[in-house]
Amino acid sequence: MTVLTATAAEARTNFSRIASAVSETGERVTVFKNSKPWVVIAPASEVDADYVELVRSGILEGREQIASGLGIEGTDALRKTVAELRAQRD
Repeated sequence: MTVLTATAAEARTNFSRIASAVSETGERVTVFKNSKPWVVIAPASEVDADYVELVRSGILEGREQIASGLGIEGTDALRKTVAELRAQRD
C-alpha cells in the first residue's frame, strides 16, 4: 500500500487536484506541516454519517438565512458547529 503525502504548501497550491484524486481513488492523503502529520484529506465515504448530516444541515441553514436577507456570521456559525461536534464526542 502506497501512503500518499503532501506538504502544507503543496496541499494549499493543489487542493482541488488532491481532493479530486482522493474522491476518485478513495485513498487518503496525509498533509505534513513542519515535517509532522498535520491533517488527513479523506474521502467523504469514510466520514461519520452524523457528521456529514450536521455539516449539510448547517450549510442549508446558512443558505436559508442568506436567502431571507438575514445573512450569517461565519465565525459564529463555525463556533456553533464545533461546539455541537464536541458535544457529540463527549
